[in-house]
Amino acid sequence: MAMTRREFVQSMAAAGTGVVLSNSVFGQAAGGGDEINVALLGAGTQGRVLMGDCMNIEGIRFRAVCDIWNYSQRYASRRMKAQYKRAGKVDWANTINVYEDYREMLDKEKDLDAVIVATPDFVHAEHAIACAEAGRHVYCEKEMSNTLENARKMVEAQRKTGKLMQIGHQRRSNPVYQYALELIKDDDVCGRLTNCYGQWNRGVQPLLEWPERYVIPPETLKKYGYESMEQFRNWRWYRKYSAGPIADLGSHQIDIFSWFLHSDPTQVVAMGGSDYFEDREWYEDVLTLYQYPYTYKGKTGTARAFYQILNTNSYGHYFERFSGDGGALTISENPKKCFYVSEPGKELPEWLQGVEPVQQGGKPAIPLLAGIAKKNEAAAKAMEMAMEKNVHQMHLENFFEAVRAGDASKLSCPPEEAYKTAVAVLQVIPAVEAGGGVTFKPEDFKA
Repeated sequence: MAMTRREFVQSMAAAGTGVVLSNSVFGQAAGGGDEINVALLGAGTQGRVLMGDCMNIEGIRFRAVCDIWNYSQRYASRRMKAQYKRAGKVDWANTINVYEDYREMLDKEKDLDAVIVATPDFVHAEHAIACAEAGRHVYCEKEMSNTLENARKMVEAQRKTGKLMQIGHQRRSNPVYQYALELIKDDDVCGRLTNCYGQWNRGVQPLLEWPERYVIPPETLKKYGYESMEQFRNWRWYRKYSAGPIADLGSHQIDIFSWFLHSDPTQVVAMGGSDYFEDREWYEDVLTLYQYPYTYKGKTGTARAFYQILNTNSYGHYFERFSGDGGALTISENPKKCFYVSEPGKELPEWLQGVEPVQQGGKPAIPLLAGIAKKNEAAAKAMEMAMEKNVHQMHLENFFEAVRAGDASKLSCPPEEAYKTAVAVLQVIPAVEAGGGVTFKPEDFKA
């Protein structure tokens, strides 16, 4: 399908919607074709995902890989070199350097424009701040940090250095989420929102292991803050290194609550269990209930948001739902899970009328993309094109578009926004430990 950004924007304007999507929707290189020299700091599971997505973006050139584990160093650098050679970019393949210590990398790699930080949460602040102070733009995976103190330091470093910093809440760059927000805000499909719901359910998973021939020497582990190889591989389950599953997965969706409600929570009540696994420190299952101020048609009331993260059962997997007196909108990074169900007596917008419903929970539900296609076929096709990409790629493209433009206002998730989510997420832990609620103050969300 051939469609320019101008043609799409014109079609959206004709349809009367305010949605404007980034260049990534159209498969164009973000902001042009100039090369951006990038380093990958942290080449574990998530780092490799981001690496693969970056290599699908035109003009993004990896110059370095940094990881304390030689297994990850070898895996990432070999994959980069192989893909560049297949693409006929032999000079790119021959100029990838490998490092153990990020400080050495920053000192020697003088041509770096940006660094992708995908290390464990407890060193996000150290790494992101060092990169910004060295004059590099930063894309840092969420959660910003496992402590609010360090998350706040990241905000301060970005302000001080002026370098762009994007936090990896990738739903903020997802066109389906952007459009869903417009449906709630401008088309009023849900009416007055009263309830939000989100979940991420996973079945029981064993702890990660490692090849014996690639064991990191004890002195190296100790140098970088780890007590054992087991803790290095399974850092997400230890309090020293992470804030547990509620931050690892829940921060993605709790971020959506604040974004869609245009407010920060005023209170959270939470419960968590740590009695299923005997070999892990963090709560395996967490249930939370937030209260938010919510303004609808000039009147401010409250909306409540329930969220759960399970590591003991996978049924339902992951999605978010926004419900009000006019209907419920279910959305997900999986577009097949996106549906709208109206309340009885709700008059549907003309563009939703006549769309063939499917059954969801005993109710006739309108597939979201089908409804969008009826309203604006060009918009739906553009979204389908975007959804053919990995969800992280669109967020990375947004970052590189902002880097090329030198414009922080283009970022979908700058650190000031991500800090608010960090507050909402990390305060779940004292709420669980207190066996009750934690009350927020407006100044809590100011870094």
